[in-house]
Amino acid sequence: MARPENRSEARALSLTLPTETFNYLVLLARLGKLGRTENEVATHILVREAYVMHARGFHDMRIPPTEEEGG
Repeated sequence: MARPENRSEARALSLTLPTETFNYLVLLARLGKLGRTENEVATHILVREAYVMHARGFHDMRIPPTEEEGG
């Protein structure tokens, strides 16, 4: 699972999710996919996606203006 090697490097985060999303995380946890609890599953997915976004330079991407904005 994607997580800091040293837990002292970790920081707590609280999320509010739509019920359907939360229930899906519970299902994945019950199936043993990505973690044992919905929190572990959510952490795995969030960290994995953040690493992918960082690696792809998502933070450097610019959204081009629409034709309505003069683009």
